[in-house]
Amino acid sequence: MRFTYQVDGALVGYDLELLTKGILVAGPGFAEVAARLVQDGGRLIQQGSLTLRLGVLLYAAPYLFVPQSIVDEVGQTFTGEIVFDWFRANAYTMPRAEVFGLNAAGQADMIFARDVDVESSPIVVGGDDASPVYVAFVHGEAPLSPRFAKALRRLSAEQLPEVQQRIPSA
Repeated sequence: MRFTYQVDGALVGYDLELLTKGILVAGPGFAEVAARLVQDGGRLIQQGSLTLRLGVLLYAAPYLFVPQSIVDEVGQTFTGEIVFDWFRANAYTMPRAEVFGLNAAGQADMIFARDVDVESSPIVVGGDDASPVYVAFVHGEAPLSPRFAKALRRLSAEQLPEVQQRIPSA
């Protein structure tokens, strides 16, 4: 079971060299802002009703992972949203715990807790399962749950040009 959240908006991808990152654009006028980002070289990943998931950053490629369950070193199983609390409390003391979920290709996979960058996690993951995107920023009004809101950096209209400069020219 993945912890998910539905929101209306657009997801525009950028920074395509190592890991596709994205900007969630929501609220009134989201389509116009998304179109401007695409015109500046971004890639429209999805638009309309978006499904966001909580994931974790990994130290090495493929850089992101969407956990579904953890089996710790003493055999206890944790599923759902509690896996993110488990990482904070136990990842360093149980580095061989097995984490099951979806890799960056959208395929079922297993990693170890030691592979997770706990300090930079959780992250928000958008896009479809076959091509997930690390949603680094949100622009506009997006009614998010507290855990999702904490995992995203809010961009004001004044900050948007800074991110636009990071978008490689098409």
